[in-house]
Amino acid sequence: MAFPLSVNLGYGQEKAETSSQKHKLGTRASTPDGRVFYYAQAGIAISTAGMIVDAATTLTVNAHDMNVPANATSVGDTTVSTEVPTTDLTKNQYADGYMIFNDGPGEGEVYRIKSHPAHDASDDATVIFTLDEPDGIRTALTTSSLFGLLANPYDGVKIIDGDGTMETGALGVTVIPMTAAYYGWIQTAGIGSVAVGAAVGVVGDGLQISQASSESGRAELYDLSGEDDIQSIGTAIGIPSVDTDKQMCLLTIRS
Repeated sequence: MAFPLSVNLGYGQEKAETSSQKHKLGTRASTPDGRVFYYAQAGIAISTAGMIVDAATTLTVNAHDMNVPANATSVGDTTVSTEVPTTDLTKNQYADGYMIFNDGPGEGEVYRIKSHPAHDASDDATVIFTLDEPDGIRTALTTSSLFGLLANPYDGVKIIDGDGTMETGALGVTVIPMTAAYYGWIQTAGIGSVAVGAAVGVVGDGLQISQASSESGRAELYDLSGEDDIQSIGTAIGIPSVDTDKQMCLLTIRS
């Protein structure tokens, strides 16, 4: 089944969620006014719209970050056989995710993963990954190639912890309360609403992920002084907000 590069949403369709998956994770969508959304699954229940989310805690299993092809792979091949000798895989654990070559032939190239079978490491060390790219491998691979596996960051999003460890930085902002394990849209660009903490936005000034304790998932006034790991998410617009309220904003997380 072919999937479009971007989905056109009518007004209000961005607020739909479903228990079953309707698009590939990370699918881009836009409404007629130019607001941009990406398709995600909620890893936890998120009780309100306007919360900043990032990826699940573990995108790469430690045993899956330094893999080698089990044999040479030719240009145009759409499958890669690899040795995963110590760690099991559930079926399609990395579907919609990425194969990232970090050394040897193919170094620096990134491929989208379409599917792979369940893998019992105690039974067979080899597993075959099917790529979601019709042109297949661009550079011939050898057993000297080295790659890691990365789960799709939109699989199981959670409220971002600016005061702790961010996994990916902001992926987007919820547009409705999201049910755990349900699928829906998070907003990344255009007119939107974001939860703010005590350092409320000032109209016309930038917003960033709050790093204050107990303000996970919230934004605050963009301030470079004494901050670590900051990330701008957009600009406060319209009506000024108050602590724990929602701030009108122009999001610029991802176009």
